[in-house]
Amino acid sequence: MKDTKKIALISVSDKSKLEIISNYLIENNFEIISTGGSLKKLLDLNIPAKSVEDITNFPEIMDGRVKTLHPSIHAGLLARKNDDDILRKFKLERINVLVVNFYPFEKVIKSEESTFNEAIENIDIGGPAMVRAAAKNYENCCVLTNPESYIDFTKNFNPNLKSNETFNKMMSLKAFEYVANYDISIANYLGQKINNEPFRKFHSFTKISNLRYGENPHQEASLYQDSNKRRLGIINSKIYQGKELSYNNIVDGDAALLCVSSFIDPTCVIVKHANPCGVASSDNLLNSYSKAFESDPTSAFGGVIAFNKEVDQNIAEKILNNQFVEMIIAPSFTSESRNILSSKKNIRVIQYSNYDVPLDERNEHIKSICDGILIQHADDVFSDNIIHKIVSKKEPSKSEFIDLKFSWLVSKYVKSNAIVFSKNMQTLGIGAGQMSRIDSTFIAVEKAKSQGFDLSGSVMASDAFFPFSDNVEKAAENGITAIIQPGGSQNDEEVISKVDELNLSMIFTGQRHFRH
Repeated sequence: MKDTKKIALISVSDKSKLEIISNYLIENNFEIISTGGSLKKLLDLNIPAKSVEDITNFPEIMDGRVKTLHPSIHAGLLARKNDDDILRKFKLERINVLVVNFYPFEKVIKSEESTFNEAIENIDIGGPAMVRAAAKNYENCCVLTNPESYIDFTKNFNPNLKSNETFNKMMSLKAFEYVANYDISIANYLGQKINNEPFRKFHSFTKISNLRYGENPHQEASLYQDSNKRRLGIINSKIYQGKELSYNNIVDGDAALLCVSSFIDPTCVIVKHANPCGVASSDNLLNSYSKAFESDPTSAFGGVIAFNKEVDQNIAEKILNNQFVEMIIAPSFTSESRNILSSKKNIRVIQYSNYDVPLDERNEHIKSICDGILIQHADDVFSDNIIHKIVSKKEPSKSEFIDLKFSWLVSKYVKSNAIVFSKNMQTLGIGAGQMSRIDSTFIAVEKAKSQGFDLSGSVMASDAFFPFSDNVEKAAENGITAIIQPGGSQNDEEVISKVDELNLSMIFTGQRHFRH
């Protein structure tokens, strides 16, 4: 065995950027050994490489299931500095660099046409075994599992095999994370297919950043993202300007974005402390913002504003003239609007991204509790046509029904107990987070009165059923003419009777929207 010999093993499913890493290795006098499709690709690129069979003296068998599971490979990956005698005795070679990524298991299971047997065949065995070996032996072997790391390797790896411990250690961490994520995908898939698990039991997260602090300055916090799923969200969206996002900014921004994205008409949602304080839909976005701000200017101060259409110059000017704002979120901004908003450098301006999600795939909501976690499907099933049942003698008018639908969607994003008064697709009063539903109704009324709104002819939405008829009576006192609520109380008949007595209309949806 030659002490100066340097060997790299390449066996990749993702062959992107392969020429970058392979050319660098050849230029620095590495001998490359490879397997199957990777070997063919290297030879097509005119990169000199040997087959793993030349090292193991054993052919690939079982349709490639067994090719690198061999002492000649694993001894080369695991050899320490004090293992030279063993290597000489058995005529084995050190492997100094390992470039491996796995069979595309996740890609296969996402295909609607894939079968269980195809998924099983795409569980990589040799790849993870090699990666774990090399990552464990980071002092003597550098392992690369992601083509995105190839450039870092060419810039930071010493090809003379000296002073590489820091870089190798970082690649080792990435490798173990890669293996863990792969195993999690397999375990969750098999849990679903074999054990009918309704939720993923195991989760893998990618760290986005440390945050300055959590909800309060004495709480440490970091931001993570699901490694395997992309969905609507402000994480990884385009941030044009502004201060670093705080924990509370992200929570409020998420609440605003979820709410505004449930509307089709041009809509503005203003959120404060994770509750919508003003929501409006209109035929144009400027009018929607004006009406949303008008709903509760006091609470809008320092809030988060979200739009579901492009923000232009007129909207940007109106916002800056109206209020102090922490964050503005929209699917796009005109260059003129960005220029105007740049005069207030601390305002976070975020262009969010949306992703196509399979219709049958629901998001999961995870909540930590003492000594455990709760997992549920997110309350994210939207329908253009609300399933409803008119339970009152009087039917809502066409305009009332439009406002009922609008109010019902808003109530979904208000902390329980939630009461929403609206008219002409504008919130007039919102009562949130009270222990008693009647208290939320009182607050919604007072909010409306404080802004000088006349509630006559407006509608009322409740996120859950009325336990008593007092909410109906309070609504009628203030001119509300139509109500939407889930129904399902043992006192439904009493409530319906009161609605009829007061000549109101009421719709039951059969679905509640508690939000804690």
